[in-house]
Amino acid sequence: MLKLLFRSPLLDAALFALCLAAASAQAQNPPAPQPSATASGPQARPNPSTPATNPATKENDELLAKAAKLYYSTATAGLEGFDCAVHPDWRALFARANKSIVIAEDDPRIVLLKSVSITLHAHMKGGSTLEWIQAPNPDKPLDEDSTAMLDSMHQATEQTLEGFLQFWTPFIDGSVVPASSEGLRIETSSKGYTFHAEDKGTKLTEVFDNSLTLEEFDVAMGTMAIQFTPSYKATDQGMLVTSFTARIQAPAKVPGQAEQMRVQVEYQAVDGFPVPARINMEVVDTGIFNFDFDGCRANRTSK
Repeated sequence: MLKLLFRSPLLDAALFALCLAAASAQAQNPPAPQPSATASGPQARPNPSTPATNPATKENDELLAKAAKLYYSTATAGLEGFDCAVHPDWRALFARANKSIVIAEDDPRIVLLKSVSITLHAHMKGGSTLEWIQAPNPDKPLDEDSTAMLDSMHQATEQTLEGFLQFWTPFIDGSVVPASSEGLRIETSSKGYTFHAEDKGTKLTEVFDNSLTLEEFDVAMGTMAIQFTPSYKATDQGMLVTSFTARIQAPAKVPGQAEQMRVQVEYQAVDGFPVPARINMEVVDTGIFNFDFDGCRANRTSK
């Protein structure tokens, strides 16, 4: 049986850490004109009673405003979510799981999985769902092994796409750039800027170069540490994240043994919004899962 990509306790803990960071942000930040639109945004703020808290300054707020203008933001653009038909690359998934064994296009497992209709209902503020419809075939009922395989792939697809959305959304909704410098500690060097924030044991660090391009985004919660390294491309709507690597360090592992996830995103224009057209995901030494999206519909934020 294939190993489910997001059933790793370490990756589950990483997602949990990001959710806690978001909860801290929502609890302590006053409403902003353009609020974060993610369940895992990095805008946590320190408790005002902690020594690390710094008051907002005009200079720092202007720096943040300048940075925010550089990035594409679904929150600013008004994208609430999108619905897309999903086509996993089942052959690549099985080929990776079976090492050197060649997987034929007419492999019964591939044929069965391709008969499933999959639709992703993505919501930028969280609560995304996956619709998985297996059309019944009275002339060829499923045996126990086929049913178990379909259930396993359903879970794997759902968990992988949910994990992708939780990791990807903060880089696309504009929340990587805080709305205010209140509570932030900003360091300036010849190489750029480093933002620090801390709240209830969760530490957040963002590293920007001199052009205010985000190079690193780190979350530390207790003995768990997650390091994101994103890459961007310039577009008419602002910088758009095209890939990122997530390194998750557990306390029981030595630094060289951190678990890694690599993600590449290709986009398509849907009603004027950039929406994923293809996602290539790899959890190193665990598996790969690639998806194509088509028939997409964009959902605008209600005014």
